Amino acid sequence: METPRFDPRRRRTVTIALVLVTALASFESTVVSTAMPTIIGDLGGLPLYSWVFSIYLLTSTVMMPVYGRLADIYGRRRILLIAISVFLTGAIACGFARSMPQLIAARALQGLGAAGLIPVALTVSGDLYSLKERARIQGLFSGVWGVASLIGPLIGAWMTMTLGWRSIFTINIPLGIVAFVLVATKMIESRANLPDPLDVAGGASLAVGVTALLFAVLHGSSSGAMGLPVRLALFAAAAGSLTLFVRLQLHREHPLIPPSLFRQMQTAAPYLGGVLMGTTIYGVDTFVPLFVQGARGGTAGAAGAVVTPLVFLWAVSAAIGAKLVVRFGFRRTARWGAILILTGLTALVAAAWLNASVPWISAACAIVGAGLGPSSISQVLSIQNVVAERQRGVATSLVPFFRTVGGSIGVGALGGLLAAGLAMRLGPAAETAGRLLASGGDAASGVTPAAFRVAIERSLLPLFAILAGLAVLNLLVTRHYPECPVEVEPGAEAIAISVD
Repeated sequence: METPRFDPRRRRTVTIALVLVTALASFESTVVSTAMPTIIGDLGGLPLYSWVFSIYLLTSTVMMPVYGRLADIYGRRRILLIAISVFLTGAIACGFARSMPQLIAARALQGLGAAGLIPVALTVSGDLYSLKERARIQGLFSGVWGVASLIGPLIGAWMTMTLGWRSIFTINIPLGIVAFVLVATKMIESRANLPDPLDVAGGASLAVGVTALLFAVLHGSSSGAMGLPVRLALFAAAAGSLTLFVRLQLHREHPLIPPSLFRQMQTAAPYLGGVLMGTTIYGVDTFVPLFVQGARGGTAGAAGAVVTPLVFLWAVSAAIGAKLVVRFGFRRTARWGAILILTGLTALVAAAWLNASVPWISAACAIVGAGLGPSSISQVLSIQNVVAERQRGVATSLVPFFRTVGGSIGVGALGGLLAAGLAMRLGPAAETAGRLLASGGDAASGVTPAAFRVAIERSLLPLFAILAGLAVLNLLVTRHYPECPVEVEPGAEAIAISVD
């Protein structure tokens, strides 16, 4: 398909707005962590600590497919402006929160806005650029995401110490306003071509099912968070709601998520790859720092720094992966990324098994990061290249949706295995022995630091092996990625976004 003739200046301006939107979403997902001790000291509510993170993850994940579908029905520009507005309203509410429940409610609102930022921004880039151009733009977005993720905790710590913790939320406001103005004034969009109604019942059943599932996974393993009967009830509610959702989608004339996206392997394979990739990202980010601090006796700083190369190499390899997609296509690029991920995770298992030093563990994480870039680029671009333009919004939104849901469920399942392993090796003392992570001394249970380190090490090794096994499955899945000639894009309706 011939590349639409867009006014280059306007298109660059819209791209700047999309980069700002990407930076907002990435920065906000990481900046809060370093400020939380100060926030707790000011607002109190230590038992609600984890909710500040999990409520944001819940609302931002559940609403991703809804935003994608809304963008298909009502147009990208309108929905992106709504997402930015909701996100900024939530940021303002966070900055003015006077109690922990108020902050949690504000974070929920902010997550509702964040859900539309990345999916719609990716969709707009798919509308504005041809495949060759889009590969470079996606590399730019991934680089921005990686840099913002790296500097977010550092900036959050600095702002908290100098300007107060409220500034980490209000700093988003001027950037968001600039993005809003650029989108509102420079993105000229034709009227939506889809008269389809929004599948409200489908959206509600999906939201209830995913919320119940993530709630059970995120809080079920926390000490004292909920009992087994509550968790079982949540899993039952999730199963019932998601079953209803599937039935609705199969029988709706205008479903929220078209079933055809899962009936053809060219789209189903990248989605499955996203689930497996999410498990890798969340798994490494969660359990490798625990291994360094708990099994190797490293400091909290060393535990956090060990996965930094993963984020850095992800950003760098995304730019390289964009060039590989243009030259070699989706399937081969995804395969190379999967091979690097498998190599890194195998090296991680070996480093942990052979009692290698922390730099070797960090190097293994770097190899994983080098594979994440080509993998993530291939998933997004292959989906956008296969589906029709009228489904591009919802199809694109499902990539980060499955990545997040897969990662959350995967880490929850692996966390259950970790808890079982510690209980088997430490018995009832496993709960209180966790204090050794912070204190380094004997726990009240009488478990010695040496015994605790051995229990952590032997309980985490099977988890790393499982991650490596899932990486093998991811490599097999790449065989079913689409492999279209990169010079040819499938025919589609008229591009919905214009900047003429």
